[in-house]
Parts: sequence; C-alpha cells; structure tokens
Amino acid sequence: MKEDLINWLNSYQFHGIKPGLKRIRKLLKLLGNPHKKFKTIHIAGTNGKGSTSAILSTILSEHGLKTGLYTSPHLFHLNERFKVNQKDISEEELTYCLEVIKKIVGDQEVTYFEITTALAFFYFAEKEVDIAVIECGLGGRLDATNVVLPEACIITNIGFDHTKYLGNTLESIAKEKAGIIKKEKPCVLGNIKKEIFYIFENKAKRVKSDLYLFERDFFVDTKGKNWIYKGEKVIENLELSLKGSFQGVNLGCAIKVCEILEKKGIFRLSEKKLKTALKKVVWKGRYQRFVVKDKEVLLDVAHNIEGLKALKKSLLKDNFKEFLLILGVSNEDGKKDYKGMLKEILPLAKKIFICEFPCPRRIVSIAEWKSALKDGVGLKIKFFKNYRTALEDALLSREKRILVTGSIYFIAEVLKYWEGEKVPK
Repeated sequence: MKEDLINWLNSYQFHGIKPGLKRIRKLLKLLGNPHKKFKTIHIAGTNGKGSTSAILSTILSEHGLKTGLYTSPHLFHLNERFKVNQKDISEEELTYCLEVIKKIVGDQEVTYFEITTALAFFYFAEKEVDIAVIECGLGGRLDATNVVLPEACIITNIGFDHTKYLGNTLESIAKEKAGIIKKEKPCVLGNIKKEIFYIFENKAKRVKSDLYLFERDFFVDTKGKNWIYKGEKVIENLELSLKGSFQGVNLGCAIKVCEILEKKGIFRLSEKKLKTALKKVVWKGRYQRFVVKDKEVLLDVAHNIEGLKALKKSLLKDNFKEFLLILGVSNEDGKKDYKGMLKEILPLAKKIFICEFPCPRRIVSIAEWKSALKDGVGLKIKFFKNYRTALEDALLSREKRILVTGSIYFIAEVLKYWEGEKVPK
C-alpha cells in the first residue's frame, strides 16, 4: 500500500515548480488548517537553512519542547523530511498521512512540494508538537511554507540560485526571501551583503518587525575548535557536531532565535542544555569527513557558487587541499554558473572527476561541461557518465584526499554507494 502512495506522490514531481499560495491554502483549509495549531519558526536562505534548522530544532527539543522539523529535499528516504524531536516519521505514520492527503487532494492541481508541506503540517498537528521549525523550499514570498505566522523567522543569506523563479539579481532574490517577514514578528539575518540589507530593513520597518543582524546585533567567534556566542548572553566553549567554519553564522542565527523565544516566555534557555544539544546535531552531507579504504574523504553539499565559496574557506582553514575533486551538479532552471563553481574550487584541486548521476531534477550533462570548458581550466579533467566508475577510480588513484561536492542528489548517491565502506573520521 505504501509503495502505491509513494508512486502517487512521485507522479507530482513532473508537475514542476509553481510558486503561489492559493493551492496550499485551499489544501490546508480542507485539512482543518493544521499549521495554525502549533508555534513555528520559519527559515529561508540560499545556503545554510538546512543546517540552521537542524541546529535550532535540536536545541528546542533538548529543552523539553516537542519540536517538529520540516526540511527538503531528502537524502535517502521521504521520511527524513518530517521529524519530531529528531526522529523521522515512521512508515506507518507516513502511510496514514499520505492516505489522508491523497483523499483531500483528489483531482486538485497541486505540486509535489505542496503535498509534502501539507503533510508536514498535518503530521505535526497530529503529534501535537509545541513548536515546528519550517524550512522554506526554494523561495520565500510565494513558497508553499509561507502560510505560517511564525514566532520569528531567519534568513541565512542571499546568493544566486533558482534564478528562473526568484529573479536574476541579488535585489530581486532578496525581495522574494524577505517575503517571509511577518507583521510584528522578529527576523534574524545571517550573512547579508551590505548592498541588499536595505531591502530587509525597509520590509521590517513596513511591518514593524524587529531586525537582528549577524555581526551587528549578535556575533560568533572561534576559540580553538569551539565557538563563542555573543548576543544578549555571552556563551563560551560551544562545541558543535557540524564542522566547517561556515557553520558559525548558522549557529549564531539559531541561538539568537532562542534568545527571542526566551524573551517571549516560550522557554528558558539553559547554557548546559544548549551545549548538550549542539553536540547532538545531525545533518548528513554537510562537511562530513570519513575514511574509505585508505582515502581521507570530505563530502559537502555545495550546490551553488556561494556554497563553493563557503566550502573553500573551510578547506583553507583546515588545510584540506591537493585533493581529487569529484563533482556532480544539478541545474534545474538552466541558469546555474556551474563553470564558475568549478573555477572557485579549482586552485585547491589536483585532479577533477566530473560526473553525471541519477536525479529528479535536470543535471549538467557531460556534453554541457565539455562545451563550457573547451577553453580549458588548467587541470586534467576526466568525465564520467557513470558516477560509480568515478568513485571506484578515485579509490584506485594515487591521491590520498578526495573531496566530493555538488548537488544534494549527487551527495546522496555517493553516500549510498559508499555506505558500509566508510569509517567516520
């Protein structure tokens, strides 16, 4: 039965991306508006929103709040998108929720993401969560998740991605992301470029929302391998299980929201519980290091040029270079600067394997890569129609270090293929 329901859901992947809130509002109304039955935190951004969501939800559940977490896409199983206190929805619960949603949908015109978003709200209401951390899909203003009235929102950063839907300039993308800022609800901003800050400032003034900006209103510094948070509180010796220097801003945004929630009387932030929570955070595929055979592997979802820049910064800090790069990139809207992505990481790589891979979205094909790189990039590149061959060749190569990066769908395929062979580092 469940397989039939998954096939039904998957059939909507071919309906494409259709921004707008009319369909999701109708769907939720038929479900009894479950999204209004619990508190929410809403998170948008080009990069980092998944890590920030994972950090925040872990902190909240450690403090005794029954906490939902909705993220997308999933790495391995649909269940991963819907969590309560870090535990994936069970097979039985997922089947039940899909059955309910399918009956409600009927012959309505909806998208895959609208169905999963409605499912998340319905599931969290059924589980009677106290609060849910809701990650935006690709946008903000017209994203299906933007039906919530959150206690606070976070916008991690603004970069070029999904330009077909969000616009071709940072300003237009910022305006779309700023669409999640609600009347008199605080907004926490991460790494926001100075030239577009006015967009968030203007929106916040218009709706009377308090704005908190990273490195103006709150700060995160490093001390050895640990972090120091400086906001209304100063909290030292924070050990975060997620690695990479780029996680500092995500950590800061999550703790700032906790300070906001504390002021609202939703919970009391305990330094001890915070430190315990940060050691427990799990978010697979983000700056994950392990050993396969005799190779030191670093794997990270860096699906756009801003992601590659952040990754590069962490690699330099950790002196991880002279590696074999294995890269697979998706390009849903056909406008991604994948050549720029490669050039960003190029100075640190010794060899490059570029792959095609199974993906529900459009990928950058070998033919497109060869056309884009016909002027050469200064390094010998090998192209692989079969990513598994690339992984096998990498293990037979002389290189001792391997970096795997690109699309989340590519990272998922690599993790699945190397599962059982990898040893955590």
